[in-house]
Amino acid sequence: MADPSISKFGDTYYLYGTTDIDKGLDKAGTPVVWKSKDFVNWSFEGSHISGINWKQAYPYTNDKGETKEGYFRYWAPGKVLEKEGKYYLFATFVKPEGPDWTYVLNSDHPEGPFRFATGEGLFPPAEAAKDATPLIRDIDGDPFVDDDGSAYIFWRRRKASRLSEDWLRLTGPEVTLNTRRGGYSEGPAMFKRNGIYYYLYTLSGHQNCANAYMMSKEGPLTGYEVPGGNDIFIFSSLENEVWGPGHGNVFYDPDRNEYFFTYLEYGEGGTTRQVYVNRMEFNEDDTIKTIIPDKKWVGYLGTNSEKRMNFALQGTLTASSEKEAKISIVNIETESNQPKPDGASVKKVSRTFTYDAGNVADQSNGTRWMVLEGDQDPWIMIDLGTVKKLSESHMAFIHPTEGHRWMLEKSIDGINWKKCASQDELAFRSPHIARKIGKARYLRLSIIEGSAGLWEWKIYP
Repeated sequence: MADPSISKFGDTYYLYGTTDIDKGLDKAGTPVVWKSKDFVNWSFEGSHISGINWKQAYPYTNDKGETKEGYFRYWAPGKVLEKEGKYYLFATFVKPEGPDWTYVLNSDHPEGPFRFATGEGLFPPAEAAKDATPLIRDIDGDPFVDDDGSAYIFWRRRKASRLSEDWLRLTGPEVTLNTRRGGYSEGPAMFKRNGIYYYLYTLSGHQNCANAYMMSKEGPLTGYEVPGGNDIFIFSSLENEVWGPGHGNVFYDPDRNEYFFTYLEYGEGGTTRQVYVNRMEFNEDDTIKTIIPDKKWVGYLGTNSEKRMNFALQGTLTASSEKEAKISIVNIETESNQPKPDGASVKKVSRTFTYDAGNVADQSNGTRWMVLEGDQDPWIMIDLGTVKKLSESHMAFIHPTEGHRWMLEKSIDGINWKKCASQDELAFRSPHIARKIGKARYLRLSIIEGSAGLWEWKIYP
């Protein structure tokens, strides 16, 4: 995932973002809403946007009269807000032929389904229906509601405007916020703390992305000043192997009175990005303390929703094949936190990604098992050591928004196998769950359709 934003409604956390499927910006995955009760165990079921086939290529004619094909894409949903029982989503949609514009959608539930709030119903999946009306003819719209109820929208290139009372239109002038640092910028965010407005914006991109900020005591659109100390509050950490902390958002948990910055990380390059979260802390003068990004979790923000023992942690894992390790090498601006990043020194750094079967039982959402290209019969097997009575198997597949079909078999001796569960129709969810497994020492999961790999495998008594 990329371009994350988090909202909390009731006792549930909701994560919205761009779905990456390693196909570049010309094709994105099906948009989904991940939710969690505890901020550690996340799941989704289906898509919150209906009426669009995200996998289908549609023909169009470009401005040169050439026939091309393209896909619908959903990018960079801003923070979802609630108003009078309705939930509002500000997201960028791209038609096969373009352009990429920000639209307003609403729903009766934070996980959708969301409908376009302007124009004639649904965004057209092909020839059907009329176009919805865009709010902004640009990308990365992120809303903010002040204490008096007035609403604003911020988007790339430091642009901002006030929203109408119903949040469906721009009202008032479009402004360009003056920031200390110039150059191209996207992925803005706005939040308010102790009467101070914080405007966050990105710098650079890819492995060198960083986030800077400005502060104002006047209002969301005026009076911004350079904060004291370091105005670039998060940048790559070579020591922790976290590269290019980019487009993100600030999440405030009122139940804990804590702030968190959630952001995309470079991943393996291109559209293989991942979502990270770090706590935000503040100095006595209300400036943001520099965040050193890392791979440590922030822990349970709610009561642990899964207290059963995970037998997979003590199991031995084998697979039909394992993709070879990949070494990623990039040039990192090692002084991007300095006042003049244009003069930063550059260092060539590397990190290694592995795809071993054992990665599915390491309690890390950042590692995975993947098969070798060309593996026509992908499977993964676990030996639990002894026969155990099993109730559930939770499988978190890679690229789950593209759908999966699978079969789960069990065995006492590793020789005689019996099917105990299957997903016969293509299903879009994470995790996939097999129930009432019974006694077994071995489990073997065969992936029939969908990306052949797992992030995590959890097996419960």
